[in-house]
Amino acid sequence: MPSLVLLLPLLARAAGTPAAGSPADTLPDPRPEPCPVFDPEWSGHETPEGLSYEQVRTALDGVIQTALACGRPPGRASLGLTYELMVGCDGVVQSVECTDTDDAPADYVSCVAEVLKKADFDAHEQADGMPVTYPVNVSW
Repeated sequence: MPSLVLLLPLLARAAGTPAAGSPADTLPDPRPEPCPVFDPEWSGHETPEGLSYEQVRTALDGVIQTALACGRPPGRASLGLTYELMVGCDGVVQSVECTDTDDAPADYVSCVAEVLKKADFDAHEQADGMPVTYPVNVSW
């Protein structure tokens, strides 16, 4: 079954230096929720429902500001990256891949990915997970 891919833009403006340790370490680990069992007769719809735009936005809004602590890569005034997340039916991020790095240093791309892994999503009916496309635009 096809999955819904949500696009959520973010524009952040910040200055600062990276915090000691990984910024993702300052966030709590997301807690898995029981996966809802999809039953078309009980649910009233024909295909498993994924997360709504609002649910995705809320989960990512809860962590993205922490990514600003990843620090500014030298010589860059702005970056536009695109991440692909796979959110398990239990609401936990299964994987994060950066599909457009904007030539950002690998350690910066990895730092933001680690923060995004800490997003706490709601459980949903898509047993194989739900893909989410997330553009991250940062200006310092």
